[in-house]
Amino acid sequence: MKFYKHKSYNEYVSAQIKKNLEKIDNIWVTEKEIQKIAELINENVKDKKFGICHGVRNGWEVKRLRQLLKIEVIGTDISPTASRFENCIQWDFHNIKNEWLNNVDFIYSNSFDHSYDPYFCLDNWMKCIKKHQGICLLHWMKTNEKRIVLEDFFAGSYIEYKKLIEKKYDILNEVNNNDTRIIFVIKHRKKN
Repeated sequence: MKFYKHKSYNEYVSAQIKKNLEKIDNIWVTEKEIQKIAELINENVKDKKFGICHGVRNGWEVKRLRQLLKIEVIGTDISPTASRFENCIQWDFHNIKNEWLNNVDFIYSNSFDHSYDPYFCLDNWMKCIKKHQGICLLHWMKTNEKRIVLEDFFAGSYIEYKKLIEKKYDILNEVNNNDTRIIFVIKHRKKN
């Protein structure tokens, strides 16, 4: 894996906000993918009530998942623009709110490559996922293999992402879109 090292946390935040403002109207996840994500959540999470989408820019995926799942879904983005969008809050997705601990049915993100520390980030997200039924869904795309820029902080191949995840968690499923976009469905590892 390759990492971009910032001089400070403030530089990280500034880079994220700048890129958010440049792409505020862009929607990265496709309608077909969001429908598949909803299907995966319905198949794997019983009695779901609450989900989080991290790094949502304009909150499109939050709106669609609320419509498709008919449950409470919120979005986070580090940019102050988050508060302009319904059901979204300004929040650094590396951090955890106490009320989220072991209380989230699913977390979805297509912004995992924006993490300054993906191991720490995934661990914190998994602390929020309900132990016996929750899932985390991470989007990987082929361009994540090499791209290291100020706003995308780490790059890794499909195999490197898989190894990062499997270090502590199980991959329940992988949804493949022509080997260029993959959704990893992650759950807590069962104890032997």
